[in-house]
Amino acid sequence: MHNFENHDESNGEWILDELKGWYFYSYNINDLSDDNEDELVLESNEEPLSYHIWYSRSQPRNLRSGEIAFDISINIGTDKEKTSRIPITKLMDFNDNTIEYEEVVDAINDWISIANKYPNIRRKCICCLKKAKKGNVLCYGCSNKYNDIIYA
Repeated sequence: MHNFENHDESNGEWILDELKGWYFYSYNINDLSDDNEDELVLESNEEPLSYHIWYSRSQPRNLRSGEIAFDISINIGTDKEKTSRIPITKLMDFNDNTIEYEEVVDAINDWISIANKYPNIRRKCICCLKKAKKGNVLCYGCSNKYNDIIYA
């Protein structure tokens, strides 16, 4: 029997694995959590020494909003190294209709090309958990808000 009371579900999630059974995946590995999504890369006005955006075809999703999240490691190789899981909408600049990080743009463009190549495959919206439009990466609701940024 699993002890569900000992785990704070705001800092992780329960995952069912065929081999392991139910286990708790904590986001607190290397300070990784959904709680620090607003404290993105810079806690002060200084630029990070280096950063790396972790990308794969099966990106994790934010537990609250359901949107795709990117793990961003900053100041790699220093004592100030930190990794944060940031939802995709927090990486969008609504004033310029752009996304700051080129790696995120490349990932989105890859998902768009796959959606165009295989339009009949069912997929979820990258900004929520609703079904995406046919041959698209956004649902109808998110298309109104984020279409100019995602398809820029």
